[in-house]
Amino acid sequence: MSYEGRITAGAITIGTVLFTSALSYWSRGLNSSMAASAGAAIIAIAGLPIAWILGRKYDQLRADSYLDVVTGLYNRRFMETGYPKLNLQAQRKNKRMSVLLLDVNDFKEVNDRFGHIQGDIALRMISQTLKECSAKGEIVGRWGGDEFIMICPYADDKGIEKLSSHLHEQLIKLSQRTGMRLSVSLGCSVFPEDGTQLSQLVQSADKRMYMDKKLTKRRLAEPEAKQA
Repeated sequence: MSYEGRITAGAITIGTVLFTSALSYWSRGLNSSMAASAGAAIIAIAGLPIAWILGRKYDQLRADSYLDVVTGLYNRRFMETGYPKLNLQAQRKNKRMSVLLLDVNDFKEVNDRFGHIQGDIALRMISQTLKECSAKGEIVGRWGGDEFIMICPYADDKGIEKLSSHLHEQLIKLSQRTGMRLSVSLGCSVFPEDGTQLSQLVQSADKRMYMDKKLTKRRLAEPEAKQA
């Protein structure tokens, strides 16, 4: 949470006091201005804590507007409104970037078996894992439901493969600790090859993510087919 609201409120309060004192000095003379300054100082002492509290509430409301309430990640609104700035930066620097879309495999089974409260806890643990795997400036958000999005400031295959491998490894460890089978299917798209708008990149990543999901289910079903 930023301090923008609190800093702004404090600056306005102090600025108002200084302006009042200066105005009093020029309009009433030195003696009157000294008395006015003393009064303004008292008002400032009383007003600064109030301004700080109001500024803090503003900062909290602003943070709540772009954070997902369940996971604490950035929400879809933040990702959509913040993307144009990333787009401009990438074009200006002639850089590529990647968008990863991740979907939790068989999350309905987690909710059915452990309940929705544990399901929310599982989403928070997955979210924390995503953040811990984001060591190169990736921006992580909850896209909706059990889908997550990562915007990566790079687009090389090795970098994406390394991130994907690390994420799968950490989710395996998380599954072993919790007893819940937690894994994700993911799809990747690249700016600008797959599109320049976020909607285009998400659509492309979504198609590849579902291809990955089908391959994962087929791979998991193979041992059962062999035993039969």
